[in-house]
Amino acid sequence: MVAQARRALLGSTLALAVLALGARPAAAASDQQLVVDKARIVVETFLADPDFAKMRVYVQNAYGILIIPDLLKGGFFIGIEHGTGVLLARDPQSGAWSQPAFFDIWGGSFGLQLGGQTSDALFTLMNPGAIQKILSSRFQLGADASVAVGELGAGVGAGTTVQFGEDVYAFARNMGLYGGLALDGTYVMPRDAWNQDFYGQPLTAEQIVLKNAAPEVPGTQALRESLAQF
Repeated sequence: MVAQARRALLGSTLALAVLALGARPAAAASDQQLVVDKARIVVETFLADPDFAKMRVYVQNAYGILIIPDLLKGGFFIGIEHGTGVLLARDPQSGAWSQPAFFDIWGGSFGLQLGGQTSDALFTLMNPGAIQKILSSRFQLGADASVAVGELGAGVGAGTTVQFGEDVYAFARNMGLYGGLALDGTYVMPRDAWNQDFYGQPLTAEQIVLKNAAPEVPGTQALRESLAQF
């Protein structure tokens, strides 16, 4: 009886362990899908906001789009920013948007910066070279590619023309009080572990957005359809 009880307990423990291990990818996928869903909401919010009407021509002519929902910034003499988002590239023949690859954005700067904010940010990549650079393991805005601020919310006009003289244009909806948006020195890096977990295989960001190697994931369709509305 004691041996049987021990075997039963061991079996239950192993079963719980298997269930726990099996639940981890599902939880990770849920986090990733949440970012994809937030990115779709960011796109739809920009589309519906008349203050960003001039942004449409940038997206229409972009080779790639980096969407960062909830880009968090805060500072007291040292400014820090971080966010997780997705990169998509446009197929040059069909014009269709790729599956999304996950990226992290990190930045920091010294100076008199007070307050904090959350921004929904969208970056348009205006040439193939900008996409190739951002797909490198560590890409720095301002150093590896030129960047210009497009629109920063209601009442602030575009700081650039539609000649697309820069590699990257940034558009942001700011919520909160912050003394400016500094982009130079901001790093963008692929989040390889998230990409692998989401697609179930070890894919690089380049394979996902340029090689069409990622399997079709139904949860990304709404995001791509929203981008197509531009």
